[in-house]
Amino acid sequence: SDWSWGSSMSSSDDRRGILGSESEQILSTSYYKGYGSTMQQETASISDSDAENDVDEDRVVEETTTQGSSVAGATFNFTNSIIGAGAIGLGGAIAVSGGLISIALIIFFGLLTKLSLDLVIRLSLGIQDQSYEGLAAEGLGRAGRVIVLVCKLFYAFGCLVAYIVVIKDNLAPALDHLIFGSKSTSKTWFHDILEEPSSFTWIISLSMILPLCLLRDMTPLASFSIISLVSMVSIVAIVIYIYFGCPDIGEPSTSFSKDWLEIRPGIFESLGTFVFTFVSQHTVHLVFGSLKPNLRTLNNFKTVSSWALFSATTISVSVGLFVYMTFWDKTKSDIFDIYPQGWMIDVAKILLCITMVLTFPLPFFTCRELLIVVLVHPCIGDSSTTTEVDAELVCPCIGDNCTTTEIDAGPQSELLEPLLDPTEDVEGGNETPESDDDDDAPATTSESSILSYLKGIVTPRNWLLPEDNRQLRLFGHVLLTASLWFFCTGLAIAAPNLGDVLDLVGCFSGTIIAFILPGLLAMRLEGYSHLALLILMVGASVGTIGTYFSVQKLYIDLA
Repeated sequence: SDWSWGSSMSSSDDRRGILGSESEQILSTSYYKGYGSTMQQETASISDSDAENDVDEDRVVEETTTQGSSVAGATFNFTNSIIGAGAIGLGGAIAVSGGLISIALIIFFGLLTKLSLDLVIRLSLGIQDQSYEGLAAEGLGRAGRVIVLVCKLFYAFGCLVAYIVVIKDNLAPALDHLIFGSKSTSKTWFHDILEEPSSFTWIISLSMILPLCLLRDMTPLASFSIISLVSMVSIVAIVIYIYFGCPDIGEPSTSFSKDWLEIRPGIFESLGTFVFTFVSQHTVHLVFGSLKPNLRTLNNFKTVSSWALFSATTISVSVGLFVYMTFWDKTKSDIFDIYPQGWMIDVAKILLCITMVLTFPLPFFTCRELLIVVLVHPCIGDSSTTTEVDAELVCPCIGDNCTTTEIDAGPQSELLEPLLDPTEDVEGGNETPESDDDDDAPATTSESSILSYLKGIVTPRNWLLPEDNRQLRLFGHVLLTASLWFFCTGLAIAAPNLGDVLDLVGCFSGTIIAFILPGLLAMRLEGYSHLALLILMVGASVGTIGTYFSVQKLYIDLA
């Protein structure tokens, strides 16, 4: 009857209902006209399927609650990514800018950076590609995406160079004085290495930094981040102790008006250092993505950003302020160069270098990911991150040797698509006719096999991981990581000084990443707001003025 047919269909739609009441089982059996045994087998298979689904759901719930970092772990990671060379350079920036005005600017930029970070994550939650470049593409199109990629790459690379510069200037001299003393005549092989800071920096970078950079994400770094924070807190304690416990070290104060109220001409060139101290938008999506999936909410990230920025501001102000009060206007950008040698200063230098080593992987991951997006994605035709014009500029194979289908296909289809059989015709899809000459057949087959094998190696379709299109397979991952690490270390060895790097990188790319782009994106995606206008205007002013004076100072130092 129609009623029994409708009941059977509803029970088929809800497979769990078949296992329900006895009447539903009778209706199902009558509908299938005697196929009782078949129905029993299906019922049993459904029960097994439900059990497997329950297991899968439990597994998903377990993975959701166990994989990733907690809020506390993400806070440690984020704080570690913020605190770095910028905090060490604050003392020199305060000395050339003025006391109170510098403190006010540090607090102001810290607060504005926190608001900007929350704004970026809030805007990213509404788009599919939750990355900074994806957000820029959503709001500003291809031009916004290109600007973000260039600025993030430049800023992250500048951070890497600054960290290596700090290690080069501090680690070898500290170990040399701590182990052998200032008047040692020992000529051991280790002493000879320590007397060559550049060579020793290469060794430390190879043995300690490179292995950390080979990691694929920042989740394993949560425990190391705690070590880094403890090291920075210890440095603050040492600086404060020297200020109160060793009054003979340092320079005498001139007057309250000159030391604190005076606004000095160097404030414009130091704006980059103040911004550099807090800029972390290039790693914000890495931090947000490192949270456990069930913790990835805006409120949880606001907690992470609040505690991270508060900790970073407190530590940075403490370091810069007490160093400035020790040496006043004689303070330099690399603060430990002006302290006299002693075991306490040597320990502080070593702790600082430990912090730089553990902080180095965070911007390194960003830099490596950007290189994959810029160089690899165009070659595989990843439409989610690359436009056709960008692809033609970066990958020469597109447009000449690549078909339209290959360009439009996504990375997953490219990875799953089997390699072209050597016996197929490329254009028609037909098999290549066999040669009439049997003597030439083995040579042709051998040549085709070799060409097919080489094509499988050269083609970029197999370079990315199937489950993550921003990660390379093992060989490419190691090759790109080692190349980027080598270039960063080599450039840092040849860099002039820390202050010039901080000022230029902070003013030029830091202001664009931290303030200008978030303000523009907020206006485009959400409309006008006073906060977006404030962030935009501050970024534009600081970026224009600071970059001009930073380039001028760099030119003078190089000359």
